[in-house]
Amino acid sequence: MKFNKAYSDLINKLPPSLVNEAWKRLLSRKKSPMTEEEASTINPIVELFLRHEVNRYQKKLKHQRKSWPLDNLSNIYNNETSTKISIDMVNQESQTQDTVPICEHEEEISCRVKKKLDSLSRQLLEFNEKTFDPFMQEITKRIEEQDNANNELRSEIDQQKLLLQETERKLEILKSKSTY
Repeated sequence: MKFNKAYSDLINKLPPSLVNEAWKRLLSRKKSPMTEEEASTINPIVELFLRHEVNRYQKKLKHQRKSWPLDNLSNIYNNETSTKISIDMVNQESQTQDTVPICEHEEEISCRVKKKLDSLSRQLLEFNEKTFDPFMQEITKRIEEQDNANNELRSEIDQQKLLLQETERKLEILKSKSTY
């Protein structure tokens, strides 16, 4: 990668990973790709391309800064030092983000997901109770009725067994008397 030194002010505004990416994109464009010699000379297309990349990068940084709960560093330092420090810190952050994707809000996201799952679980239980509770009550009522009917039949069977045993004893007695 050999951008012309005339573009050093633009290149310094980008992290090295984006500079490398910009170089590759210039050389592999679908419409009129550039040779390394063309890209390394002073060329209005290269300058426009680098300005576009810097603008995109700065917009990305502004978006990230809005989501960061950090105080404005420019209030602490004078404008010149503040700008340099702020740019260096942001470049360092974006380089890290380019190489290692880290979810900054992982705990918050996990908490939201857990709350949503709990809410959905409660809603599902409530829905199931409303939907299936009448069916379960009907099934429970039928089971109790069947259980009561079974208990009555058992009682009747037990009574019939006692009656049968008593009848068998009487029959035994009659048989024993008839044999004498």
